[in-house]
Amino acid sequence: MKKSYLVIVLAGFVLLSCKKDKESGPSPLVVTSSEYDGKLLFVNKNNFQITTNQAAIYTTDDTSITITADGLVERLTSGEVVAIDIAPKESPETKTRFYAFGATDNNHVKPQITYNGKGATDTYNSYLKGWATLQKLPIANETFALVLRHADADQGVDYSLNHNDEGPANWWKSSDKSLARQLNEEGRTRSKELGANLKALGYPIARVYTSEFRRAIETAELMELGLPLVQDAALNHPSHNNESLFLGLIELLKNTPVDNKISLVVTHHPINEIINSGGYPTFPDVSPFNWTGMYLVKIASDKTITYEGAVSWGMVKRWHDIKMGL
Repeated sequence: MKKSYLVIVLAGFVLLSCKKDKESGPSPLVVTSSEYDGKLLFVNKNNFQITTNQAAIYTTDDTSITITADGLVERLTSGEVVAIDIAPKESPETKTRFYAFGATDNNHVKPQITYNGKGATDTYNSYLKGWATLQKLPIANETFALVLRHADADQGVDYSLNHNDEGPANWWKSSDKSLARQLNEEGRTRSKELGANLKALGYPIARVYTSEFRRAIETAELMELGLPLVQDAALNHPSHNNESLFLGLIELLKNTPVDNKISLVVTHHPINEIINSGGYPTFPDVSPFNWTGMYLVKIASDKTITYEGAVSWGMVKRWHDIKMGL
């Protein structure tokens, strides 16, 4: 009698356990790659294998990435953030979305690749640092600057690059693409969205400095930050600037108020080529600097200026969407 009772109890326990397992279902599918922080997967090389806690199927509609159904990222355009859907192989209709970022500096596409300068020396860690800083801003009692490369611009060519004479007066300020390179439609769209995202994030931008080139000024104007634009020839592209852009930036930042606010500096690619200026003790040699991308710097009370990482347009958009619950 006791033996029969024990069998019944054990059978009931097994049935109850099976019922609980059925109700709870299989464990959720998650990305386990060490380069994933729960918000963004930093794809730091070509042929990057994404790992998950169970066999999965990967899909995406984004043409910036080439990825196999098994999660091998063969190529991801540098600086871009893409949405990837994963589903357990046993139930492919159950999809989960995550985001991957091209944390390299060697996978550019046209027209971007045509206008890039020196590559980054440590792209991955520059972006990691920038992503961490982006999420902390604004930081109490800290003054920052966002050093922004103007938005996407492949319309026309700067006069000095095709001519030996001085050319028309103030040609670099012209909105005529036969005199100076201008923004394209992608650049105008990204400028507007970047400005909207920075405002929505509540970053206390108090000052805007730009080069005198129209593509830099238009980028700042389209951001609609509601601030006057201060033009500075020291921020000009080398096609009309014989001085070091980076040293011009340092001089500008040393004259910026330390007031726990943020300055926006809209300039051009060679301003990140620090090694050409003889180096700077608190900066890496070179930082990633795509169109509509930026690097972040902190200005201490003693005017020490430190590099706080690089971010792309896509990273700002992703952080905005996370903060807004999108």
